[in-house]
Amino acid sequence: MSGVVIAGGGLAAQRSAEALRRGGYEGRVRIVSNELHAPYDRPPLSKDFLSGEREIDDLLLRPADWHGSNDVELVLGDAAAGVDVEGRRLLLESGRALDFEHLVIATGSRPRVLPGSEGYANVFTLRSLDDSVALREVLRPGARLAVLGAGLIGQEVAATASKAGVDVTLIEAEPLPLARALHPELAAWIVAMQREEGVDVLLDTKVEQLVGDGDTLEALVLSDGTRLELDALLVSIGIVPATEWVGADVHELCAHPNFHLAGDAAGGNHWEQAIHSGRAVAGAILGNDPLPMPVTTWWSDVHGVRIQGLGDPVGSGVLEVDGDLAARSFTAVAFRDGAPVAATAVARPRDVPRLRKLLTDDPTALSEAS
Repeated sequence: MSGVVIAGGGLAAQRSAEALRRGGYEGRVRIVSNELHAPYDRPPLSKDFLSGEREIDDLLLRPADWHGSNDVELVLGDAAAGVDVEGRRLLLESGRALDFEHLVIATGSRPRVLPGSEGYANVFTLRSLDDSVALREVLRPGARLAVLGAGLIGQEVAATASKAGVDVTLIEAEPLPLARALHPELAAWIVAMQREEGVDVLLDTKVEQLVGDGDTLEALVLSDGTRLELDALLVSIGIVPATEWVGADVHELCAHPNFHLAGDAAGGNHWEQAIHSGRAVAGAILGNDPLPMPVTTWWSDVHGVRIQGLGDPVGSGVLEVDGDLAARSFTAVAFRDGAPVAATAVARPRDVPRLRKLLTDDPTALSEAS
């Protein structure tokens, strides 16, 4: 039996394989990854793995013997390169072709690059374990690191590097960061926290020029005319789905019952969304009813503070805060047209179930939930 081939070696791929076996699927299951590592957890790459507090074996999503014990084959170090749709074969860069009954496209995403920066050895992006290993080498006390982009990864790397004694400048093109994740008042709060911890945060600032010598980037010229000298640059300006290898519109392709999308390729770029989509495609293969879509959630650790977000704050107005922003311990609920649409818990993980219930149940239940 050709079985299920899962293109991609991340969280969505792993959870899909697990759900297939847990659901009683008896056919062949293969996970194909361009990396040499078994599926691992990516959030630590910008935090405690980057700082050296955790190592590679600590990141594995399952023990080293899990795949063998569950008859899940790992095809590592060989990237998906194309699809023979009619023949139902996944084509690999090595020239191999894997037959399948079902193909799960879970190849994740790749970082956007800063045009003109590609040839510099001290310019980094952060998506894979190997990326984090390379960046870790430059985080030395006194080093000058510029982080371009103040999204979650940029925020986390800035905090991790600052703790390591690195001189960090965090550059954001917008007036406030994290517009899709945080209410503006909370975005201003996280900027203030970074500055309190010694990170130089530049808002509403763009890069106008790269200044380098050979393969080394020496400085950035910013939109206000400032020349920022640096030892390394992390470019963290977003991601794009890594699905160009399919050679077709993946959403049209996956309208066919034998093709499935999961993880970033399906449009979800958060940890819990990857889990949900991986399990959902397994359920579709098994013939189960569709899983209900959960509320959007994310989490981050910045300067030792756990931040957990739920819902969609875009366009929200009123923000109700319970706790003390200055003390870095509070919950906040954002409202749009009188209804709660997003919530944030800072150093209050036990409040997350209540906030989740608030966003998914009766919008008038705020006073009761509180």
